Amino acid sequence: MSSHAQGSGPSEIVRVRLWRVAGILAIAHVVLMFASFALQQVAPIGSDAGTVRTDHVTFSMTSGFAGEYLTCLSFLILLLAVTLLGRLLRGTAEVSEWLASSAAAAGVVYVAVTLAGALANLGAALYIGHHGGDLSTVAALVDAHWFAVFSATAVLGVFTGCIAGAVLVSRALPRWVAWTGFVTAVVCVASVPAAGAGAVDTATLVWVLWFVGLGVAGLRGGSRTTAAGVPSAPTPVSV
Repeated sequence: MSSHAQGSGPSEIVRVRLWRVAGILAIAHVVLMFASFALQQVAPIGSDAGTVRTDHVTFSMTSGFAGEYLTCLSFLILLLAVTLLGRLLRGTAEVSEWLASSAAAAGVVYVAVTLAGALANLGAALYIGHHGGDLSTVAALVDAHWFAVFSATAVLGVFTGCIAGAVLVSRALPRWVAWTGFVTAVVCVASVPAAGAGAVDTATLVWVLWFVGLGVAGLRGGSRTTAAGVPSAPTPVSV
């Protein structure tokens, strides 16, 4: 009779399934986030009164809040994704454990800043704009939204860099996820000083492409190595 080694038993099956869940969550976050963009209008930072009025006073409140709901949902999904990634990338080395836990913490901060700062201010601007609020107040809330986005992008860079480092050490995903992740992290952090020129939008697009790639790698069940970064040994056979 043949028996399977303990390393290829249920724990390995669960690991592969969790990687697939992480991949689904990553891609679902991106899909919902882009769907929410189609329902919202957001005036650029420092916009004139006419633009603020068009995007936050005369624009449909129903459509705007539907978009906000989808944005909120997408970041709740991201919250699940970043905490799961922090678990899957721990490996067995102290460095990978530290990087994975740092990634989870940075991901939670990113979600919190986005929901409590960017999304809350945008929702307040839309609500006040449709209930007789002063236009200057609406404009200030829109600007506060953008400053929260800029801050969140810097945190996103930290999250991405930590994920890339954990991937490199643990070998839980293909190495290209790590190397492209390092580049993406630099782009995110470097975009903040040039945020007024639209660099954050470019950085967000670069990050989205990287995160979808990570999601696809996760859907394939992670790397063909163990969590410790050591290639799995052939299954022994006993008679």
